[in-house]
Amino acid sequence: MIQKLLHSIYPSKHFKRKSPANLTRGDEPLFEKAIHVKLNAVDLFTYKNACVTPEGIVFKGLSLDKDLLIYPKHNKIYNVIYLLSSLAKRKRIHLPKENSYLLIFDYWSNSVFHWMCDALPRLQAVKEQAKNCILLLPENFKYDYIHDSLKAFEFKDTYIMPLNAYLKCHNLISPQQITVSGEIRPDNFCALRESLLNHYIPLFPKKFAHKNIYISRSKAKYRKVLNEEDLLPLLIKHKFEVVHFEDMTYVEQLECCYNAINVISIHGANLTNIAFMQAGGRVMEFRKENDRDNNYFYALADSVGCEYYYQNCKTIDHVPGKNFFDLIVDPELLEKNIQLMIKPVS
Repeated sequence: MIQKLLHSIYPSKHFKRKSPANLTRGDEPLFEKAIHVKLNAVDLFTYKNACVTPEGIVFKGLSLDKDLLIYPKHNKIYNVIYLLSSLAKRKRIHLPKENSYLLIFDYWSNSVFHWMCDALPRLQAVKEQAKNCILLLPENFKYDYIHDSLKAFEFKDTYIMPLNAYLKCHNLISPQQITVSGEIRPDNFCALRESLLNHYIPLFPKKFAHKNIYISRSKAKYRKVLNEEDLLPLLIKHKFEVVHFEDMTYVEQLECCYNAINVISIHGANLTNIAFMQAGGRVMEFRKENDRDNNYFYALADSVGCEYYYQNCKTIDHVPGKNFFDLIVDPELLEKNIQLMIKPVS
């Protein structure tokens, strides 16, 4: 077992979320795992003379730290065979001993949702310690939202990790996963939201002030609303502005969601920015029918003080068991749900 020092960041916690605002009788089992929440305690790990791979795996010799895996079952992938392959195929880089290095990413972090809801919460948890550290970041983490979001935090520097190497660090710190991926710890996440908004509100371009927005994924390869054209007259009738986040900068997306009161979209990374809505806002998610597992955006909406609405939809599942699906939305049911959702805006 790899040796490390532990420092407590958060205690264990139990709490109950508000039920979805339009919860329909018979749908209770879809949300029961997300309503009653038990969060484990979280520690900050300090390592001496440990190695780090570009997948965020910490190891020493042939012992890796399983406490940093996203799920325990991933030890079938990240194990001794993985370490031997890394040692054989990658060069070792010795980092200067006088510096302390910070690890916040994992092997899923190079995507919008996992960066925002898994990696950045770890950074927020050690925000003060980060000021004295050099942040480690793999070279393939090139998306604007990654580098733009990091501008809200202070580091001594950033070290870009080559993918064909692993790093030997004399001093390394890494916060544990704040929650299981897909869960949200409200106290941590609201602090993260505040850190980002304090930095970005002064940078808002003042171009997006729509109170009602529908975030379209029509330009995406999958997870689209197949009959979106049938919904547009209904959305327009209720004064929803159709937006495409692919056409916006990171700060424009933040401004758009910060000013919105009612947001509708299909399940997917496009809903991640509801994190920046103001308390009292309302979110409606188009979901797969009979989905008991993907309650990420319900948890996110509730954590930032927004009401959560949903609509179960006919599903075209391209790869069963994965999130490669499209949906067909019932317009008549959507009309009813919008009427439930929208309230007078003062």
